[in-house]
Amino acid sequence: AGASSGAIVAAMAACGMSNNAIKDMLFSLKKEHFWDPDPWHYILRKALSLFRGYTGYLKGDGFACLLRKLPVMQIEGCERPLAIAATNLTEGKEAIFTRGNLIKAIQASGAVPMLFKPVEIDGSLYVDGGVTNKCPLKALADLVDLKTIIVHFIASENMEKGVHGFLGKRMTPWHIQYLAVNIARQEAYQRQLEIVRMRGIEVIEVRTNAPSLGPDKLHRGPAAFESARATALEVLSNHFPHHLNSKS
Repeated sequence: AGASSGAIVAAMAACGMSNNAIKDMLFSLKKEHFWDPDPWHYILRKALSLFRGYTGYLKGDGFACLLRKLPVMQIEGCERPLAIAATNLTEGKEAIFTRGNLIKAIQASGAVPMLFKPVEIDGSLYVDGGVTNKCPLKALADLVDLKTIIVHFIASENMEKGVHGFLGKRMTPWHIQYLAVNIARQEAYQRQLEIVRMRGIEVIEVRTNAPSLGPDKLHRGPAAFESARATALEVLSNHFPHHLNSKS
């Protein structure tokens, strides 16, 4: 299960892709493969009208083309159960995809507001699942009977040092809005965490310290991958030593 970039990784795992296949797909990624903004003159025209009717910078066609390299096109075709979180703008609620078009579901979950245009599915518009659901814990617990859930938890940028960290910064309206949204996301995750644990399900959080990535920092991908993998193996070896030893 996953939201935003986590939806991509979750889909790769659910599709049954090997570690090497995942690395090959991710490490060969270049910005120009998915960076498909509208023409500058169109953006300028929208800017002159205060961006009314303008829904996002990137069209998302390049992103969809990349996702078609996945070995499965329908969620039902995955080897393992999969839940992808998105935010339904039309109905004003969180959405969980467990069936249907895999490419569209990942696109919807990764449509970062303002950066990507919303994705239309069955008449509804969707954006980034991480806006309403940082990690779809409850959706996964509802989908599969599990004893343990392992979460790769990535703290939001301005939440890493706790909310008091903002006191030492010169604030802007954007910083305040960004922090408020991330507090809401964190609280929603904590509520899900409590619900799942009340069901008797163990939740293990893997918190990695991998280098930050972005469209202009894709060269850091291999280092981030290996850093996260090493941390995950260390955490898992403490909880499941016999299982890991049997796999080695």
